[in-house]
Amino acid sequence: MTQNMLPHLASRILGTPLMVDRARLETILSVIGPRVGLEPTAMPSGFEPKDHSSDLMVTPNGIAIVPIHGTLVKRVGAVEAASGLMSYASIEEKLLDAATDPAVRAILMDIDSPGGEVGGVFDLAAMIQEAGQGKPIWALADDAFSAAYLIASQAHRIIVPQTAGVGSIGVIAAHVDESEKDAKEGRSYTTVFAGAHKNDFSSHAPLSDAARFNLQQEVDRLYGMFTGMVASGRNISETAVRATEAGLFFGDNAVKAGLADHVGTIRDALAGLTTLIESPKRTFMHKLEATMPTDDTPVLDLPMATTTPPKPPSNVVDLDQVRAEHGKQMRSEAQAIVDLCALAGMPHLAGGYIAEGTAAEAVRKELLAKRADAEEIHSEVMPGDGTRMQPRQSLETNPVVASCRKLAGQ
Repeated sequence: MTQNMLPHLASRILGTPLMVDRARLETILSVIGPRVGLEPTAMPSGFEPKDHSSDLMVTPNGIAIVPIHGTLVKRVGAVEAASGLMSYASIEEKLLDAATDPAVRAILMDIDSPGGEVGGVFDLAAMIQEAGQGKPIWALADDAFSAAYLIASQAHRIIVPQTAGVGSIGVIAAHVDESEKDAKEGRSYTTVFAGAHKNDFSSHAPLSDAARFNLQQEVDRLYGMFTGMVASGRNISETAVRATEAGLFFGDNAVKAGLADHVGTIRDALAGLTTLIESPKRTFMHKLEATMPTDDTPVLDLPMATTTPPKPPSNVVDLDQVRAEHGKQMRSEAQAIVDLCALAGMPHLAGGYIAEGTAAEAVRKELLAKRADAEEIHSEVMPGDGTRMQPRQSLETNPVVASCRKLAGQ
């Protein structure tokens, strides 16, 4: 992580409301704290980078699997790969692709996230509600806390693995007062500002009573939005949601608390969705039909909320096989790009094309454009006596043409 990115990252964590699990917040502070002059916390490090470069995966029977992994933010920049961040914008893009693709019959959100920033999450949750009016959307909550649980709660069903958890339905804001540390180190800060609240959350001064009051008001406002949207998505009372007190619920306890529908794995989720989309008599809308509880009812007894996984249908897809085929296809495409660039005499371009996810057919067209002043792209590896190919032979034996014809026929 470059040094000049640290102030930017710190500004997104300190003095602003967050919807993130408390333990992950402590972990983040333990990593960036010493680098921006804060004392290290007692929490161990573990802020591991994650790779979010994988494309949207669609199973052969039309179930789109949307990965939602890592700490969630409104938008990302150069710090994404180093800090394990994933933006709400990228999640929305994947979900919209799946929702508008006629070949996609259902959507499974594969969630593994401690939550993150407030900005953007409510808009994303509303979009999921809208997309769910046209297609079934389920969530696999392989840890879905805070903002990540808000996203999961808008799905028609939530599956939670037996060792995974959901919850942390709350809002938190942290302010670091470094004024005493500054004094010990002989530093004195003078701030000139206009507007009474402009300097409210400076780390070089104690948090004033007025600033604390204003920050608490904003936290309370966001908490009300959070609990209301979860209650609507899960079809339970807001009183029941607030009664969780931002606690964490794992496995069967998540089902008992009404925050998930049953315990299972990703295969169970795919099996359930397969049964749903291939049965014309079933409906997926609004968690089936359930009676809204009163404020005195802490938990809604949802239909089919059981820890017993459904019996997989005979035609359920094998996720490992789908992933293997997806990887094989990507490797084949990358190899074709390497071959095209090498034959065009521009091997140095291959890495860039592959990193950008450019299709081999698009690479071929771009290479031809780069060589437009030549008769065609010739191979320097010649059969027979090693002489250069004659123009009359090129269209039939040129390796580039053969490779492109092979790609076109796939």
